[in-house]
Amino acid sequence: MHTNVLGPMQLIDAFALSVVDNGGVIAVLSSRMGSIQETTSADSLTYRTSKAAVNMVVKMAAMEHGLRGVTVVALHPGWVRTDMGGESALVGVSESVDGLRQVIGGLGADSNGGFFDHLGRSLHW
Repeated sequence: MHTNVLGPMQLIDAFALSVVDNGGVIAVLSSRMGSIQETTSADSLTYRTSKAAVNMVVKMAAMEHGLRGVTVVALHPGWVRTDMGGESALVGVSESVDGLRQVIGGLGADSNGGFFDHLGRSLHW
């Protein structure tokens, strides 16, 4: 909860005014596992709950800062081959990062408050 929820809350507060001044984007790393609608199993309760909570943080920050020209979104990197994702994960680290960078680069005001994967697909909250 400290890393996945409180960390993004504090960073959004710390950088929001700078992002407002530049009309930029605040992108928060979330996970599809935080989607209530897309939940298909009862595993990883703490992780899923923390990601659902950070999704709420993103949605509320989008409402607050979107009025001032900031786009705030949650991003799902995919199931990535890392220590956490394991060797059988579907997405390589470079593929995920490159995809997320493209998604962030293509965001506009109409994306504010959205939840997207590394391919730019919109996800359900």
